[in-house]
Amino acid sequence: MGARSVEDSSAVVDALRGGGADGLSAVYDRWSPLVYSLALRALGDVTRAEDVTKQVFTELWTGRGSVEPGHASFSAWLIELACARIEDARAATGAVPGASTEAGRAEGSGEGRSRPVVLAERLVLADGLSHLDPVPQRVLRMILDDLTPAEVAARTGLSVEDVKSQVASSLIQLRQRWEVPTDAH
Repeated sequence: MGARSVEDSSAVVDALRGGGADGLSAVYDRWSPLVYSLALRALGDVTRAEDVTKQVFTELWTGRGSVEPGHASFSAWLIELACARIEDARAATGAVPGASTEAGRAEGSGEGRSRPVVLAERLVLADGLSHLDPVPQRVLRMILDDLTPAEVAARTGLSVEDVKSQVASSLIQLRQRWEVPTDAH
């Protein structure tokens, strides 16, 4: 089973509940870079980030029979678990949650949201963007960088209508990727 074959929540849950090494391997291959990146940026230490990543996937594996992401996508649920383990790691060393670090300062204030939540949101967005084709990905990144459709058109050689179409299509793809199926409960 390839890492990209467990994209949706039901396939992930089924793969994990099956208990086979392939299920865990596919999930680990797919999401460990995201979990590790989140931990590394939040903790600023390779060893602690590796420990958090190991804890998250160990907890995921040992509790695989009760994996129920609920109202969130599997990746969002997994990031919540990672954020909890990051806070545990901070508490174990006496670090203050949300304390100013270079990575935290780079992430901004997030308008009242905690830095791990802001970082998690950005990582989920980056992950979603990585699944778009190159042209739509580039167009949407430019729009997210506050360029107008006319500016994006000038930089890409696309028409303004094509830029708007690419953005709309990309947003629909991202929404579909992040939505929980209504029959998931």
